[in-house]
Amino acid sequence: MKSTIFPLIILLIIFGSCKKSSKDYSLSPEEYQEMGIPEANKIWSLSDYSEAFIVLMQLKYKKPFALPIKDSKRSSDLFRRMISLENMSFLNNEPIPLYEKAQLIKQYLEVQRELIEIYTNIRMKKQYYNRELVDIHMYGMQVTQKMLNLAYEINKSDDPGDMMMQSGFQSIQYLYISGVIDVLKEQAKTSKYFKNDLEVLTDSVTISLMKNKNWMDSTAVNDLKQALEVVVDSTSSDYIKNKYIELSELL
Repeated sequence: MKSTIFPLIILLIIFGSCKKSSKDYSLSPEEYQEMGIPEANKIWSLSDYSEAFIVLMQLKYKKPFALPIKDSKRSSDLFRRMISLENMSFLNNEPIPLYEKAQLIKQYLEVQRELIEIYTNIRMKKQYYNRELVDIHMYGMQVTQKMLNLAYEINKSDDPGDMMMQSGFQSIQYLYISGVIDVLKEQAKTSKYFKNDLEVLTDSVTISLMKNKNWMDSTAVNDLKQALEVVVDSTSSDYIKNKYIELSELL
């Protein structure tokens, strides 16, 4: 009897150490707003992000478990607002020239970097905000995809302002490739995240790479295959292994 109870206790300890507490330490919408964070029910501008980040960075050090989280009844709307593509609705505003949109959208990669910094605790091997970080990484891939889509439009334009930016198309492609590789490097750190979340991330990476594989050169493909192989070797998920082995063959 003792021989079966002891392993069970060990498993419970391990499982418990990897799971975020069921208690919701995040704040109410009213509390966040009183501290200076914009409302979640409106489209955020870059200045709204700046105001929010000042408060969130203070919270990170004063109340580290009080950041908005994705599964909270109190704060999930705020978390979703921070990674909402709706905040880049200026891309659909026809009166704004394409080259101005290109200057604006670059700043949303900085938004993603700020979010990663806010939600990452470098002192902890197991991240408390592991689920949120996965979503933030997927948001980054979505931003770079929007940048690529805009770059295609700019390449077709004969507007003088747009034509001046056409030489930067390859740099946008490189930014996309390096961004996906960074995500894959993070995905290889399997002890930091839940398997289910990493499998969702796998689907996002696969869809994204399949959409863009036709323009990739051999160097980009080889770099991606190496990053995919590292994830395959590090994961215990058969789903991720099979998905990435198949993806690597299709690139």
